[in-house]
Amino acid sequence: MPSQSHPPDGLVDKLAHELHVHQIELESQNEELRRTKSDLSAARDRYQDLFDFAPVGYFTLDRSGVILECNRAGATLVGARRAELKGCSFSRFVSPSDSDRWHLYTRKVLGEEGPQRIELALQRVDSPDTWHGQIDCQQMTLPGQEPALWVTLTDVTERFRAGIDQRVAAQDADAREAERQRVALALHEDLGQRLSALKMELVSLSSGQESEVYRERLGGLLASLDDAVSTVRRITQELRPPMLNDLGLAAAIEWLVHDIARRVELSFTLSLDAVAPDLGEQTRLALYRFVQQAIALLVLDAGSTELHIGTHCGPDHFVLVLRSRWQQQATPGTPPLDPEAARILEHRARAMGGRLAIDLPRDPLGWIHLELFMPLTKPQHTDTGHGDAR
Repeated sequence: MPSQSHPPDGLVDKLAHELHVHQIELESQNEELRRTKSDLSAARDRYQDLFDFAPVGYFTLDRSGVILECNRAGATLVGARRAELKGCSFSRFVSPSDSDRWHLYTRKVLGEEGPQRIELALQRVDSPDTWHGQIDCQQMTLPGQEPALWVTLTDVTERFRAGIDQRVAAQDADAREAERQRVALALHEDLGQRLSALKMELVSLSSGQESEVYRERLGGLLASLDDAVSTVRRITQELRPPMLNDLGLAAAIEWLVHDIARRVELSFTLSLDAVAPDLGEQTRLALYRFVQQAIALLVLDAGSTELHIGTHCGPDHFVLVLRSRWQQQATPGTPPLDPEAARILEHRARAMGGRLAIDLPRDPLGWIHLELFMPLTKPQHTDTGHGDAR
């Protein structure tokens, strides 16, 4: 019977040791894999939470515009449950008036790189009302998957309505300006000429009268007529100052301040740029109306007795500075400028595309400081007569 061979001394122990080492390494690697899996699961959950609870709507669409996935905000925006949206075409929520734009937009996204933006009229499932959404869309391709469209949807209805309100307000302002022009023309051409004709008739009657009383009464009537003609001329100038187009903004501001100073107690200084770029008729008129309203609020309403107006014109911007204060102590508790008046001025500045900074003094005798910064663009049309040079 052959003898059995035995492994060398220590070989079994060595193999057992190596197996034990490999076992420890495998257990360590397995633990590392479990930690990695846990981290990936946590990251996925965080991403899912960010996706689900984002304040804007997220959609994933296929190339045909069919919804593959959406978050809670997206489902809320379109007024449907998430389970109902999967497999539904996104075009279902686009208003019929914008369906063609949506179709052309998706073709553009599929044909170009990078995100594309559009604003569309949309409809909810649970409401017949139309709302407006901003859509940011980009085509994305993940490894091993078909190309998809990633869509971000934001409700911009309030912004859209504000834009409409701004356009309506601009049209309304244009209509009021046209009405001012019509009234100014009527005052000048009709009432002014009638008063002048009446004055000439009275002058002709005075030549044949000897009575001193009669001449005194007639002189009083002529003086009243002169005042009426001056008033008509002043109102006409305020409604539509002809020098605004003839001599420019600086001349119109100077006339306005002098005219107000003749009627109220006001000391003033002016520092107006002698030469200004061609602002265009609409911008020039808007700036004049701003100055007119600011002076009315500061002087006629707030009662300021000192006024400074300065302008600075750069190649691409216009800066208007108004400073006013009382020469003596104001009534205790009187605010330096009515908050509602300040909001009116700020609104007018924004409507012009400018930015108004208001600095109110702590000292009752300090200066109220208003600074309007307005970027300039090329005027819509150029007047043929005069620019804005003094």
